[in-house]
Amino acid sequence: MNKEKLVIFLPSLCLIVVLVFIPLLMLAQKSLSVDGTISFANYLELFGDSTFKKALKNTFSISFFVVFATLLIGLPTAYFISRTQGRLKNVLLLLTLFPLLTNAVVRSISWMIILGYDGILSRLMSDLGLIDEPISLMYSKLAVIIGSTYIFLPLMIVSLIGVMDNISQEIEDASISLGASRLQTFFNVIIPNSMAGIIVGVVLVFTATLTAYTTPNILGGTRTVVLATLVQQYGTTLGRWELVSSISIFLFALTVVVITLINKSASLVGGRNEEK
Repeated sequence: MNKEKLVIFLPSLCLIVVLVFIPLLMLAQKSLSVDGTISFANYLELFGDSTFKKALKNTFSISFFVVFATLLIGLPTAYFISRTQGRLKNVLLLLTLFPLLTNAVVRSISWMIILGYDGILSRLMSDLGLIDEPISLMYSKLAVIIGSTYIFLPLMIVSLIGVMDNISQEIEDASISLGASRLQTFFNVIIPNSMAGIIVGVVLVFTATLTAYTTPNILGGTRTVVLATLVQQYGTTLGRWELVSSISIFLFALTVVVITLINKSASLVGGRNEEK
């Protein structure tokens, strides 16, 4: 049986080695190579660069804000969809997944029309008397956060729906019959029982935002530099491929650490819930 499993998974294992591990080893070798010798000089130069520090700060702050925003919007939305029945539920699911079928470039550019100078948002604020002159939110951290939230929100919602569908309506009814309001039931019953979906959604959204290039490049421009756009600048503009390799390895390691910490936190929370 073990040999049969090995034969089945061998092609996939070979693809992972060829397409993932070998390129990673090549990047690591490039990042640690200085004049043919092994050295951490590239990493020392990178961490001493003010542009890199700024990009790292922007990347983390944007990722955290996007995760928070997608959770804030995704939890009630996923709950509403999970409690909907029949064709309406299928329509809502289709509307949720539809943005994923559109290219990220198109979705990001559509926000330029909304956030740009004299755009839809600017005109609306002007009509409401909130501003005297047209404004633009383009090429700012806020624009990147708004665009990224829109793009990655379906990942959070889909992760939550799968878990909330399995929460019995009887549990909610029991909570309400014991005197809890619907809001209390949502926070004290639904959310704790949706922790697995929350963790999956957080991991997907955080890692996707952490490594995103298209949206920060289009909506953030050169004013809001993140690690992914810094890779492009170092590579195509400056030709510093050794620094590109260093950033890539750093991003990979950072993603692994973040996922590990989130999983550890989820295990601790799950253990406490079981004890209760």
